[in-house]
Amino acid sequence: MKKINFKCQIAAGVILIICGTLALLSNYIKDKRDVVFSEMNLALSSFEQDVVHEEQNEEIVEEREEPEEEKNDIYSYEDYLGVIDIPKINLYRGFYRKDSNLNNVKFNLYVLPESNYPDTDKGNLIIAGHSGNYNNSYFRDLYILEVGDTINIYYNNSKYTYKIVNIYDVPKTGMVKIIRNNEKTVLTLITCTKDDEAHQTVYISELVSVN
Repeated sequence: MKKINFKCQIAAGVILIICGTLALLSNYIKDKRDVVFSEMNLALSSFEQDVVHEEQNEEIVEEREEPEEEKNDIYSYEDYLGVIDIPKINLYRGFYRKDSNLNNVKFNLYVLPESNYPDTDKGNLIIAGHSGNYNNSYFRDLYILEVGDTINIYYNNSKYTYKIVNIYDVPKTGMVKIIRNNEKTVLTLITCTKDDEAHQTVYISELVSVN
């Protein structure tokens, strides 16, 4: 009887180990799938901008995704062009020049090529980043932000403070619609929508001060 009980205990232990291993493999495969999916939907290399509608001093801009161009895989050290600081979610992260090979969504925050830098009057700085639970998911907590929250950009020895004025989701169709006031200097953040693989979330912020 003792031998039978011992064998049962061993069998139960083996089953638990197998089940645990399968669960870990399942989560690993899901995580890898999510990373690939996120990269496919946030690998924005360039887009055309067309004003398709204008009403009450707002413009709707469509971003058309194009295949990402092959970049040099040899990365060299360089200083950040600027830093994005969002105190509410404890985000403090640098970003690189638009033409830098370090400016890519796979490893860093990604400044879209058609972006304007913060010192451009009525311009639009557009930054994309991953969400999720990965080392490169710098925008993982953007979903916590609300209209009225502030975002700081440190650039060229100045602090640019923006206030969020609009947050909305867009379908992942290869086009991202940016709705913003043409007469304002704007910061736009783009990331995948939390717990929703079919949409991206766009955060529109307007400049309120420069120090």
